Amino acid sequence: MHFLTYPSILLTLSVLAFEVAGAAVHHVHHVHRQTSLICYEDNTLRALERYSSDAATFCPKYLKASSEPVPKNLAGVPASRLSSGCTCFQKTAAPVNPVSSPTRSPTTAPVVSPTPTPVSTFKTTLSSSSASTKPSVSTLSSLTPTSTSSSSSTGPTSLPIRGGAYSGGKRGLVYDYNSKDYSRFFTDSTKIAFGSDWGVNRSPAPGVTFDGPFVPTIRVDSNLKNDGWIAAVKALISSGTSMIFASNEPDNAGQANLTPSQAATVYKNFVQPFAGQVAIASPAITNGGGAAGLGFLENFVAQCSNCHFDIINVHHYVNRQDVGVDQAVSAVQSFLTNDVAAFQAKHPQFQNTKICLGEFWLWNASDEEGAQYLNKLLPWLDGNEKVACYQAFGGLWPGNFINSAGTGLSRSGQVYHDL
Repeated sequence: MHFLTYPSILLTLSVLAFEVAGAAVHHVHHVHRQTSLICYEDNTLRALERYSSDAATFCPKYLKASSEPVPKNLAGVPASRLSSGCTCFQKTAAPVNPVSSPTRSPTTAPVVSPTPTPVSTFKTTLSSSSASTKPSVSTLSSLTPTSTSSSSSTGPTSLPIRGGAYSGGKRGLVYDYNSKDYSRFFTDSTKIAFGSDWGVNRSPAPGVTFDGPFVPTIRVDSNLKNDGWIAAVKALISSGTSMIFASNEPDNAGQANLTPSQAATVYKNFVQPFAGQVAIASPAITNGGGAAGLGFLENFVAQCSNCHFDIINVHHYVNRQDVGVDQAVSAVQSFLTNDVAAFQAKHPQFQNTKICLGEFWLWNASDEEGAQYLNKLLPWLDGNEKVACYQAFGGLWPGNFINSAGTGLSRSGQVYHDL
């Protein structure tokens, strides 16, 4: 059980729509509180959130009596941080917006500039209609984006690139500072095209890295600043990066937590400068309703005048407690082909863009149900020419795409590796 709760799902005209229980999505309409940065500064809160059911039981007792035994899943949290970490957990767990997104590394944390790592071991399968052979590692490392048609290009690329000229593998892999060296279980996969970790550092912790093409995500501090971003992205581009993600879920109080105006400021300052050099994606919004989701993006676009977009980035989560596997698959398909398509048709700057399903998952599914979900959905995503890229929120963690022992792939991880 995770600390995020989910709204009920209603079937209306064959479209699965979310309703946030009786209220519009709540956002803080000012810059981030400094307390958020303190809570997240050393990932203690992130660790508690990952095992939120344990933390929800443990923290209230521990804050009353420090002799409370620490659960096994929380044993890695430094004892010196348990008190402040639990205090932060108590403050942040309840208010998080129930927009259908699981916990991830917060997007308001300070950013460390990366040490560029060349593209090396990951293989890439192409889904382009104009090319069917796999590029060599050297090809992946040297390619730069162009705005020409894929049919006239001299070779395939590792990621979708500008102006509708999309080619290259679609499938991405998410990871974070807890992912250890688990990427080794995917190095022989011909399906994984890129990785991302909600930051600009491909190695977010000692021993954690990803050797394939890397997609950075802009994260800002409470003043909407990130002094190391521009130089870091330039270094990444020189080592093979060909796409940038804008703010992660600005419509979610548990993630970037920005107003549309703030999100536009971040986009103009940190993403727009790279237009024409790499593919740049819109802020990644949830599939929430009301002021969240596409409603948020609507307001963002109104604030982001003269902004360029190569990709529209959206997330989609449903809860297994509310829907079956087949319904969950239909929900994703309906969201992309109906809701997102309608938004694109309405806004000229998005009419020629393709979609990145930047995160998706059937939350609270068993490993076998997760495998079934992927078996049904991945072929549809791979065959959909409007979808440029996608990342399942299985990810490189035990109990997700890694088995609980950390010794190999789970059932759903194997499907993501192979299918």
